[in-house]
Amino acid sequence: MCPAKQASAEIEAKRSRFIGTVAPVFSAEEAEAYVAAIRRKHPGATHNAYAYSVGTVTPLERLSDDGEPRGTAGYPVLEVIKKRGIRNVACVVTRYFGGTLLGAGGLLRAYGKAASAALDAGGVARYVYHNLLSVTLNYDQFGRLQRELEGRGTKILDTSYGERVGIRVYVAPEDLDSLVAHVRDTTSGKAQFSVEEGRFIPR
Repeated sequence: MCPAKQASAEIEAKRSRFIGTVAPVFSAEEAEAYVAAIRRKHPGATHNAYAYSVGTVTPLERLSDDGEPRGTAGYPVLEVIKKRGIRNVACVVTRYFGGTLLGAGGLLRAYGKAASAALDAGGVARYVYHNLLSVTLNYDQFGRLQRELEGRGTKILDTSYGERVGIRVYVAPEDLDSLVAHVRDTTSGKAQFSVEEGRFIPR
């Protein structure tokens, strides 16, 4: 399970603002890019502590206290992620210092609470990798194929119209061969196919 969407939530502790933000990510590169984007969004923040976990069987976990006392910022964020059993997630907690020191215990509570609030706002979903299948076919075959794809619950990315119709759909790898065979039968072998690198999408 991972966040269903990007989300944020804010809490306050002794006049310090803690803004938690989360996003689904599927590689360390995506996670680092997300952290960098949050830092750019909050250039005046005192700290941008974060943690992320990517992968499923043996997840890659990273954290940063970003200048807070060691173990008081990134660690509680990662602990919230782990206790909830969430994977493929990046969580950044941005702090704007309010003038009052919180102490180690106060920081642990505040960063953990902000991370929890952000994860609550993001919800959870099961993401599954899907290939991107492109199909080119004749106009007189398009309507029937579109209805069948929608009936299967296949996620259609887009449709283009030229000399022939082009349609791109996300397909789970285990369903790819059967769908291609079905489309070949439906179009009497007149459809053309190509498979591209896809993405993780909610199922």
